[in-house]
Amino acid sequence: MLPRLRPGPAAVGATALASAAVAVGGLIVAASVSSPAPQEAMPAAAAVAPVDPTPTSPPSVEPALAAAPVTRPPATSEEPAPARHDGPVLVVGDSISLGSTAALKAALGADTTVDAEVGRQFATGVPKVRAWAARNPGPIVVDLGANGTVSAADVDAVLDAAGDRPVVLVGTCVPRVWQNSNNAILEAAAAARAGSHVVFLDWASVVRSAGAGILGTDHVHPTPAGRTVLATAIRDALARAA
Repeated sequence: MLPRLRPGPAAVGATALASAAVAVGGLIVAASVSSPAPQEAMPAAAAVAPVDPTPTSPPSVEPALAAAPVTRPPATSEEPAPARHDGPVLVVGDSISLGSTAALKAALGADTTVDAEVGRQFATGVPKVRAWAARNPGPIVVDLGANGTVSAADVDAVLDAAGDRPVVLVGTCVPRVWQNSNNAILEAAAAARAGSHVVFLDWASVVRSAGAGILGTDHVHPTPAGRTVLATAIRDALARAA
């Protein structure tokens, strides 16, 4: 069971920009399936993603913000290859990353370190990034902001601690009033270092583009299919940051 998020202080929101991602089905890592091609081109059969055997209890959500019930999207037959980097990747996150650990390792490499904790606030990621950067040359992914407001000062502190290595700032997609303001701050921080190694990943836009079945009934934590979508989107963002 994936623990529920802790609510944090509210803040006024602003609209994030969109990016795209391709949903990949399966539990945590979709198995690659291949079959001989027929003489006439026919569409590939879609695999149905199994139902997650461990349902999560939805947190308190304001009625106006609740989304419609979700259904799982069909799976594709190809699993993305792990990203290549000069060193292992660090993913600093909360319960969203924690539940997506296997999918992240499949997409980013088996040596990826996922340092995630339920309810983690963005500010607590600063010492995690600083400690990693002191010992490892690899890229850094920061997937925080779902549990409360993000400050521009904390984002700058994370980027300063990361140095010149590739960094992906993953935006938030939560039915909370701080979603848009957090995304605006993260996007602005990446834009301020335009042309560098910092990339903002608009997770809310990825979820909208991928369609139903990406988030669970709490509208926060990814489903098994959604975990692969998240990991693939992060892999692609790291490729742009490198």
